[in-house]
Amino acid sequence: TDCVMDPLRPARVEELKHLIGIYKQFLPQSIQFVSLLQNILRTNLTLHDTDKEQVSHRLQKTVYIPNNEKGNRLATFVAISREEDLFIFMNTLEVPPTELTHALENTTYIKWGIKPMFVIGDNSEIRAKLSQLTVEPKVQFESWSDCVNYWMPQTEAAKLSYIVPADVDLKPLQVQHAKQLNEWWPYRYRTSQQYFESAIKYFGAFGLFDKTSGELVACVFQNDHDAVGHLYTVHERCNRGYGCTLAKAITKHIAVQYKQDVHTFIDGNNERSIRLFNKIGYKAVSRTEWLVASKH
Repeated sequence: TDCVMDPLRPARVEELKHLIGIYKQFLPQSIQFVSLLQNILRTNLTLHDTDKEQVSHRLQKTVYIPNNEKGNRLATFVAISREEDLFIFMNTLEVPPTELTHALENTTYIKWGIKPMFVIGDNSEIRAKLSQLTVEPKVQFESWSDCVNYWMPQTEAAKLSYIVPADVDLKPLQVQHAKQLNEWWPYRYRTSQQYFESAIKYFGAFGLFDKTSGELVACVFQNDHDAVGHLYTVHERCNRGYGCTLAKAITKHIAVQYKQDVHTFIDGNNERSIRLFNKIGYKAVSRTEWLVASKH
């Protein structure tokens, strides 16, 4: 029997770089795609095979592009992480998104039975097409989170300065701190601690430690979107400037270490974080929606 050709295939390194170049033309609105793809490219180039067996499945993403001879003129891509932390990120510049819809309907790379999390930009056409998807049995999409993307250009981010409050020390986080971060995180799940461990080990992460007790009282790290993520201060130490210090420190780290623009995504209802990032100098540029797929 003839095997039917999958509409998608893994992108080669040069194709991934080309895809990043296309999306850079649409900055700052495209910051979430540029940052995600840069993170995937760097992670795939720096992780050795032995490391890949130990890191979180969320860090192990493959970018797929249309399996055709025309090249990827429409910048269509589907990035898929591995089974234990299944996230599917996608976008296309085609309107309506015919090529992307065809790929989603027919590819064998998406494991629908594992209830993947879909992440899409502010594209109502892609949202509508996702809602119409009918893989047997029918897939339903439930909205999980609607976030605003905030952006700061590399030149501004690299110049940030900050003062560490007198009662704490600012230090890089170590892998053993992942357990505490996971306990603080309200969205934790079965393999989330491994995600924290991998992010601390391979990306940037900072904590504020009480000068007297040495206890970790606030944290932040660079997540798998190359974004500022998981900024947290223990409740009794709020309103002391810890969040501002950490947000500036990690923003500057990303800008200087990787020579790239910096972003974060914040739930539209999180007024406290929105105020903080506006104060630092971030600008709201686009939206991202997170959807859980489940079979019914």
